[in-house]
Amino acid sequence: MKQFFRSTWIAILLIGLTAAGFAQSQSGGSSSGSRGPTGSTGGSTQPPRQPTRPMDQPRGPMFVSGRVLLETGKPVPEPVTVELNCGLRPLQVIHTDLGGYFTFSLGTGMQSNFDFSAANESPTSFGGGSRANSPQGFAGSLRGCELRLSVAGFHPINHIIAQHMDLGRVEVGTLRLQRLANVSGSAISVSSLLVPDEARKEFERAIKDLQGKKTKSAREHLGKAIARHDQYAAAWYQLGRIELSDGERDKASQAFERAIGIDPQYVPPYMDLAILQVQEQQWQAAVQTTGKALAMDSSLGYASFLQAIGNFNLNEFDAAEESARTAEKMPHETIPQVHALLADILLRREEYVNAVAEMRKYLEEAPEGQFAEQLKKNLAQLEPHLPLSETAPSDPPAPPAP
Repeated sequence: MKQFFRSTWIAILLIGLTAAGFAQSQSGGSSSGSRGPTGSTGGSTQPPRQPTRPMDQPRGPMFVSGRVLLETGKPVPEPVTVELNCGLRPLQVIHTDLGGYFTFSLGTGMQSNFDFSAANESPTSFGGGSRANSPQGFAGSLRGCELRLSVAGFHPINHIIAQHMDLGRVEVGTLRLQRLANVSGSAISVSSLLVPDEARKEFERAIKDLQGKKTKSAREHLGKAIARHDQYAAAWYQLGRIELSDGERDKASQAFERAIGIDPQYVPPYMDLAILQVQEQQWQAAVQTTGKALAMDSSLGYASFLQAIGNFNLNEFDAAEESARTAEKMPHETIPQVHALLADILLRREEYVNAVAEMRKYLEEAPEGQFAEQLKKNLAQLEPHLPLSETAPSDPPAPPAP
C-alpha cells in the first residue's frame, strides 16, 4: 500500500498535464469583449405570470460580464484568468480579451472563450476534468457566487456577486488589479508594454485566432509579431503553448526559455516549462524551475505542488512534504491531489492517522477524482486498525439539558 502512488504520480502527470498544457493558455478572449459591458443591474427577470419564480433564476441563458484593468486604468496587455466559483469547485473559468473584457455564458453550452483548464495557472483537468467549466443547463442563482482573479504579482480579487439578474445578465463593472509591493515576478511581461504597434497588432490577431481555435493562423501571427519585435516575451510564451499542444516539446521548451530570457520576472513561462519538465520526468530541472518562480512569488500554490512532485520522485521526501504543505495552505481547488501526495509521504513514514486525514480531505474535495477509488480502498484497509476516535467523525455536542 505504501507504494501505490509511486507509479501513479508519474502516470497522472504524463496524462493529466499533457491534456492541460495548452488548454490552460491565457489566450481565450471574450466573445463580447470588443463591445464591453453595456447592461445594468438591479431589475427582476420574472414575467408577471410567474410571480413565484425566484428573481435570480431566469429560464434562458445567463451572462456575467465585466472588465479587468490595471490600477493605472489601462487594459491588461495580456489575457488574464477569471474564475466564476459557486461552491467548492469552479463553475467556469475563462480569460479576458486584450481590452480586459470578459463574459461568462451559462446555460448555452460551449462558448468561444471557454477554457478547459485555465484556473489561476493551475490546470483543472488535473482535478477532475473540465465538467465544471461546462455548465450547460445551469439554472441556479448566481447571487453569492464569487468572481476570482489570481494573477501572479498582483493582489488577488474576490468579488461577490450581490446584484440581481437583469434579463439574464449581471454586470460587475470594473475590477482593478493592484501590484503587490514585495513580489518581483508578474503574470504580465514588462516587454508587453514596450512593443511596437505592428507587433502588438499581430499578437492581438493571434489571440483572436486562438479564441477561434485557429492555431495554424495564430502561429503565423505570432511569428510575425516576433519578427517585428524579437523581444516580445508574451508572443514567445504563446508560441510555446502552441508548440506544446502540437507535441513539439523541444520547440515548446525553447520558446518558454526564450520568453524567460527576455523577461526573467515573467512568471507564466516558468510554470509551463516546469509542467513540461515534469512530463519528461526531469525532476531536478522541475524543482529548479519552480524554485525560481516561487522566489519571485511564494504564493504560487501550483508551483509548490509541482516542486513537491519533483522532490518526491527524487526521494527527497522531507522537501516534498514541505512543498506540499505550502501548496495545501494556498487555495487549491484545482489540485486536491496535494492531499493524495501528502498521504503517500505519510504512509511511507507509517504515520497512518495523519495519512488517513489527508485521504479524507482528498475525498471531500474530489469525491470523483482520479485517486478516489484507490483512496477508498486504502481507507477500508487502514481504518479498522486505527483507534475508533481516529476513524469515526466526532458527534456534535449534545444540547444542554433544559
